[in-house]
Amino acid sequence: MKKQLEEILQSLSGGEGLKHFSFSQLSRNRSIAMHIVDYWTRTEKQRRADKKKYKLGYGSLTGNVAQKVIGKYIFHGAERKEIKDKDYDSIFDHEYKLYTKESFDDRDKQIKEQIKDKLHGTTQNILKAVKNIFGEDELKCERYVDMLPKDLALGITGRLDFENDLSFAECKTKPPTAKDYRGDIKFYTQKLPNDPDPVNITQVAFYKIASGKTPFLFYANENDFIIFDDSHPALFDDHLEYCYQEMLKKAKTIQKLLVLSNGDPKVAAQYVEKPDLNHWMMKDLSADQLKTIKQLWG
Repeated sequence: MKKQLEEILQSLSGGEGLKHFSFSQLSRNRSIAMHIVDYWTRTEKQRRADKKKYKLGYGSLTGNVAQKVIGKYIFHGAERKEIKDKDYDSIFDHEYKLYTKESFDDRDKQIKEQIKDKLHGTTQNILKAVKNIFGEDELKCERYVDMLPKDLALGITGRLDFENDLSFAECKTKPPTAKDYRGDIKFYTQKLPNDPDPVNITQVAFYKIASGKTPFLFYANENDFIIFDDSHPALFDDHLEYCYQEMLKKAKTIQKLLVLSNGDPKVAAQYVEKPDLNHWMMKDLSADQLKTIKQLWG
């Protein structure tokens, strides 16, 4: 069984193989059907070529800038590098150029050109939140944490946004909502949550168990930030353990499906409900993803 599974895993993703699970693969926001689409049939190059709307890159830009400004070290894989260039303007300009390099469509390009001030505001609030949590502590960013749970052929891996020796903080952003109004685009601030999003709690649960550190989860928009720590019931140890176990169940289900289908996505599609293309989370699918869905489910 182990040898069969290893061969199946090597055959996925156009022969590139599936080397590990990540939280994004196991998130409740990603159905098992979309896991088949993105990680069984499509290569890494295809995934990276997907055009993304402004909201998807918003958190990466603001988080990357904040990490490079406030962090002491940043990890690139297993390699740790000291961050020496901490000039905010040059770091922001570099990340903003990457952000605007390719847009989903003309409207998305226009939005990206008009929200620069909101990107700045969100970045500043991330920096304030991190200072609030860690003070003047020396911080590491983007360090990988890994686990190989029992009965899984693949390990689970993820990266910590900010951490010191005892704690870590996961950062989430709330980009503004863009709406068309009389030929123009109007922006509306997205409210910060009163309680943590369950999807984010599952991610925090994995990071806590993998790192053994005290968890913090914070949200930032262009106007403010809010921090949740382990005094909130959602971050109690028993609830985090429950969320982690639910994530493992999904990973084991995917593994069983791999064996049942022998890694053939067309066979697996017979056992999995077709992605709901009318769901709001599916509105940003690329042409390549839609093509793959059609091939598998018709």
